[in-house]
Amino acid sequence: MSFEEFIKGASDVCYRPFNEFYASRKAHAEEDVEEDGPAEKSYSRIQTFSGKVRDETFKSKSTSYFDEFLNSLPKEFADLCQVLRNVKRGIQESQTFDNNQLYQHSRHIYDFLFMEFGSEYRIKATRTFFKVLDDSTKITPMYTNISSGSKGEGLNVPGGDYDLMTILEQIKVKHDNSTIEEDRPILLFDNQHSYPGFAHLKIGQNQFSKELFASWGENTFYGPLISNNRFKNYFLSLYRDNDCMLHGPCISDSKGFVDHLFCFRAMLWPDVAESWLIRKRSSTWPPTDVMLKSVSQGILLVPIGIKFGSTEDCSFEWRISFSLQERDLIHSFNYVQVLCYKVFKYLKKDLISESGLCSYFIKTAIFWLSEELGNNFWIPENFLQCLHEIQRRLTYWFVYGYCPHYFIVENNLFEGLLPEERELVEVALHNLFPLLLRSIFYQKPKLHFTAFNDYKVINTPFIERSKSIFILLKVARSTLSWCTVNQSRSIVHKALFRLLHNKPSYFTKDLYMLFFCYANQVLPQDQRNSFHKENKRMYSSYKQCMAHFLIGTKVDAMNGWLLLASYFYRMDKPLNTLKITEILLAKPREDKMLIDDGYHEDVMMTYLEQVAATKWNQKFSFMTCMKIYCVDMLYIIPWSTLNLEELLPDVYFKVCKIPPVIYAHFLRFVCYNADGNISLREREISEIIKTCHNNCFLGDWKGRATAYAILANIYKSINKDQSADYWKSHFLRFYREHPKF
Repeated sequence: MSFEEFIKGASDVCYRPFNEFYASRKAHAEEDVEEDGPAEKSYSRIQTFSGKVRDETFKSKSTSYFDEFLNSLPKEFADLCQVLRNVKRGIQESQTFDNNQLYQHSRHIYDFLFMEFGSEYRIKATRTFFKVLDDSTKITPMYTNISSGSKGEGLNVPGGDYDLMTILEQIKVKHDNSTIEEDRPILLFDNQHSYPGFAHLKIGQNQFSKELFASWGENTFYGPLISNNRFKNYFLSLYRDNDCMLHGPCISDSKGFVDHLFCFRAMLWPDVAESWLIRKRSSTWPPTDVMLKSVSQGILLVPIGIKFGSTEDCSFEWRISFSLQERDLIHSFNYVQVLCYKVFKYLKKDLISESGLCSYFIKTAIFWLSEELGNNFWIPENFLQCLHEIQRRLTYWFVYGYCPHYFIVENNLFEGLLPEERELVEVALHNLFPLLLRSIFYQKPKLHFTAFNDYKVINTPFIERSKSIFILLKVARSTLSWCTVNQSRSIVHKALFRLLHNKPSYFTKDLYMLFFCYANQVLPQDQRNSFHKENKRMYSSYKQCMAHFLIGTKVDAMNGWLLLASYFYRMDKPLNTLKITEILLAKPREDKMLIDDGYHEDVMMTYLEQVAATKWNQKFSFMTCMKIYCVDMLYIIPWSTLNLEELLPDVYFKVCKIPPVIYAHFLRFVCYNADGNISLREREISEIIKTCHNNCFLGDWKGRATAYAILANIYKSINKDQSADYWKSHFLRFYREHPKF
């Protein structure tokens, strides 16, 4: 096997496209340390993780912003204000305050956030969704797909990007001076001359050495090494999306929705991280089984080097990544730990996104605190203390400029961070509690929190899991819409194999069935032989296409049938197309919901909590409920033989997905126009305009813009240029208001 064949499958991986508080540093630094000095326990922690603490004490010379905010709260929150002051000032255990009151308020805020962010069922469902997605799209042993970041962890912060890691499994990374096999490319791991947390990748001398160097190699002082820059640019050149660009170690789409990382796996444990395995811990976290699994699955090598204050990283260094271990550690969290992590990610996104605080710092702080405090601390009654401990730990790190990597203590994550940047984050951290309370008590949120008294108590595990799928469904649909024929065929076979040979839970089974049905919608769209009547295989191909499309109708109420109607039109059977669309349009739509990630999430949640709670029940499977009560956008496959010329509007707009009702009327227009039936053709145009006015399953503004673009092209196809320009101007208005798209 040649070198190109080893990486061919990985380079053709299934692409997944998508979507005011300030105060001076001095005042806040004075608040952070008590007048009599920090408590003994806090002092020891600071020494351990931040170096020796300065001996001098601080005295506040002005009223803090936090105290001013608490003083301004309504009288009914006076008790809570006093409790929060006590918590913030770090009162020692020897001093007295009402623990029960603190527990009560902590529990109250915890219950609110529990209902607002979703229960553990929703988090587990999100993790299962991405696990099934990764498994279904692993169609060759050449690579492994892993959904990482907040979505892979089950947190799914709205508006966040999607992180995908592709591990090149067929290129082995071994210890330096190891035996080198001849049957595959070999890289040698060497971290003797690298900064802690980074390594060099030497080229193992065998039959693949010259090809490895020609593709990714670089001559250095240490000999020929793999260049991370050449590695990234190699896969960037093979990407099917020409608008992609490099973003750190990742390949990102032009809109910043997807970060795709190609990396290597080394089945070893680096010596710089051995202390993590043997150091003494004051708690039983992390569990022993998690630690054993961490070692067994190896480490990842990511194509980015250390910068040391430079604008460019070292091209021949590779970062040692513990992403697999970190994912397992987060999966071992209890719900309070997960909720604390999610709250801080929301706070970071909405309040201090420009400060420079990254999610990895928050994750690292929770790892250290979990190991230090133990599971008994992370309970709902201690929720406020948990948030405050995370805030204090981050603040201490930014004050002293040292953030120890959780696995490699010698690696300072703040290396290269300027004092001014640390100061900006430090100020923002001091304002977190006021902002959180303002969101809850004043009901004027800057966050993604809704009003305090509006949360629902009717959620069931079934509804919670359904929420997860609907929010994430665009990832699956977009992935399949970019698949090749061979990829979609492999996904069909993989999902069917899992359904027949494994015994998954009902929820996991429904997810595999979901991917199976969607892949069956994609696969027959490139059956070119069925369009040639003289071909002897036409009948067999026709039957195969019909079978795939009929399986695709099991996933929602309209989309699969619309694809079948399009197939009949391309097979010169317009009467079948008209009959299918007539039946679809005659069905009642009042109890249906449009599935689209761009659609407002609060509308989805309201539907699920009000309509679905009464009509959906566990007597039906999730797939059955989707088929009865849900409709979806019709995704346009770039290479599909079902695409019609009328779907290429000349208004500088690429049609990617179409509202289902618009597409049904559009198909009817095409049939009547081909038949020369002018009156019925005009009726369908009027129905499209009426659908736009009634906002029937249009989704967000992109659905309406697509409808206007289709109307412009319809009028142009029938030589009505004035009407075409009218609808084109409507589309361009949306385009100007949303230039990013």
